[in-house]
Amino acid sequence: MKPSLMCVALVVLPIAVSAEPSAPVEKLNETSSPLRAQLKARQSTIIASEMSARINQLKLRDGERFSEGQVLVSFHCTLEEAQLNKAKATLEKATKTYEVKQRLEELHSIGALELAVAKAEEGEAKAEMQVAQAVTSRCVIKAPFSGIVTDVTAKPYQTAKAGDPLLEILDDKDLEVEFMAPSKALPELKLGRHFQVTLNETNKTYQGEITRLGGKVDPVSQTIKVYGRITDKTAELVSGMSGAVELTSKQ
Repeated sequence: MKPSLMCVALVVLPIAVSAEPSAPVEKLNETSSPLRAQLKARQSTIIASEMSARINQLKLRDGERFSEGQVLVSFHCTLEEAQLNKAKATLEKATKTYEVKQRLEELHSIGALELAVAKAEEGEAKAEMQVAQAVTSRCVIKAPFSGIVTDVTAKPYQTAKAGDPLLEILDDKDLEVEFMAPSKALPELKLGRHFQVTLNETNKTYQGEITRLGGKVDPVSQTIKVYGRITDKTAELVSGMSGAVELTSKQ
């Protein structure tokens, strides 16, 4: 008996392929976590001693305000002041000697070499006085700008060495907002672009604008530093406050 041949019909069913749109480019305000911002002072510094001496005056304390040019620290400099007075007297003597020899040279009573030596001695005395003045100027440290004291690490009558930190100061009237933004958002981060920052410490939202961008993109985190200023006039802001940033459409 011959085996029967079986015909197998293959039916090809169409497969529906749904074309899903590609994921949109991540926007600045669509990140998985909010952008954290911090207020920082544009001007801040640590005042350090430029000489080894005993502190004579250090009246400011943490949180106290000062004005530009105000004396922050003064040192006991009796020896340096005495050396300055000696240098001034030496210069005065050399100057008078040179003036006398100038008149004598006009009367042909001395030679040109003697006059040149007197002039050189006057110049040497002037240089020594300038050195003494430079040393004495280190006895007083004046504020480079107006601001507030944020830390004091020294005490009056303490002997400080050259380079020892004495106090930390900053200009709390010139604050800027600093935050890290994803590098993908660079097309949105234009200078003058407005943003809102909500600070945790005040629980308030403030208006601001971007003033500059960082000089490079971090290749690891793929972020870039963004700096801005708060346009709202308020006296309650303090350096170190932090919060969240959101770009606004207002231009």
